[in-house]
Amino acid sequence: KILSRALLLILACFVVKQMEMAINTTTAFDAANGAHDTNAYLPAADLKKNAINIAQRSPIKAKDWVEQLRNDTIFPEGLAIDHEPEYYWQAASQWFTPRQVLPPTIQNKELAGIFHCLRNGKILKASSATGGTQRKLLLDLEGGQKVIFKPERSQHYGSVGWDQHHGEIASFHISRLLDMRRAPITVGRRINIANELLPVATPELRDTFTTYKNKTENCFYATCEFCRSMGNITFNPTCPNADGTVEGVMILMLPKQFHKGSVLNFSSFLTPFPISMSFEKNETLIEAMKSKDYCDAQVKTKIPIEPQLLDIVETSIFDFLIQNLDRHTYEFIDQEENGAVMLMDQGKTFGLQSADIDDLEILDPLVKCCILRKKKYEHLQWLSNMEMSFSDAVLRLTSVDVATPPKTGTMKKGNHTTVLREGDLMALDRRMNIVLNALETCFGERSHDEVLADSLLY
Repeated sequence: KILSRALLLILACFVVKQMEMAINTTTAFDAANGAHDTNAYLPAADLKKNAINIAQRSPIKAKDWVEQLRNDTIFPEGLAIDHEPEYYWQAASQWFTPRQVLPPTIQNKELAGIFHCLRNGKILKASSATGGTQRKLLLDLEGGQKVIFKPERSQHYGSVGWDQHHGEIASFHISRLLDMRRAPITVGRRINIANELLPVATPELRDTFTTYKNKTENCFYATCEFCRSMGNITFNPTCPNADGTVEGVMILMLPKQFHKGSVLNFSSFLTPFPISMSFEKNETLIEAMKSKDYCDAQVKTKIPIEPQLLDIVETSIFDFLIQNLDRHTYEFIDQEENGAVMLMDQGKTFGLQSADIDDLEILDPLVKCCILRKKKYEHLQWLSNMEMSFSDAVLRLTSVDVATPPKTGTMKKGNHTTVLREGDLMALDRRMNIVLNALETCFGERSHDEVLADSLLY
């Protein structure tokens, strides 16, 4: 009897041990492959709390995540919009925090509803938005939401010049792919000028309508405070296409206050890493930036590393990928602790000449400071190892949009209509490799602990 009990005890211990090993094996497998990882894209504080290592997720999971990002913006076939516009505008305002415009995960097809309302919502009022150097309209949509509409411009294609409406759209999706959820929601739309715009135009906007060159009706100039001719480029009006529509980009305006009631307030500061075209012969700054110690001696002493400098470095990666030479100032939320540097105004990107140019000066914050959030580095590595190229991921995300580059008509790659030209897509892969190589150079000059910051903000 004693021997039988001993054998039973040994057998019980063996079974328990096997169960523990199975649990540990399953846990390790899940950690490596991201299985059951419902919190994968929560803010960094939650990532740390749940001990999730982004770098350990499988490449297949990364590809699935890209598909989920795309699916978040469209309704499944046969499924109609099921809420009034007010519901979706309210959802967007509740997502907004001092650190993000979009949440880590989207539920209940709310982003798809916002895309639908931006692309199809009834326009109740149209007026000129006067600020800046580009023509744009302020539209009031059904449900009480204001948006900025930037019409397509086709007269100029330089890397810096007229805003590229398709560049705004691609940049928004690239920010999502980089998990930098700090760019306003952006969607392409074709608006019928005679039916949708002219009947609701304010008197001031209506007064700018004209028949251009005595043949094209319903063209408009709008009112632009700083618009002017650029060299020998004529400041022409915006005119409808043959079908009576004008293509452009709809940019959702940020709410005036957070959903908790505090008023939204932005401040700005000049970039400490201006590109050479904006130096304006500031010889002192030119010489200072040549020093290897420029960031340590003159930037880190003036700008808090957490979160602003880390935000700036991430923004430089984003701007380099899209070749944004127009970020002269950084806009940040200043009345809240740890307010983010926002990704505002990506219009001067993806011009016709930019596909063959990689302006390395844009990466100066990363190259000269050699610092990056560890979670962001892991995310970049994760993306670089997924079973599709970075450009194919961008292509997949932007395939939901109606916009096309100016003067090219509808472009296709496989079965996708493209927002970007083929050269721009190829450039994204080349530039991502440059970013990763720049980080490897940093690791050759400094320790990993010096380069990778354990930030609680993401």
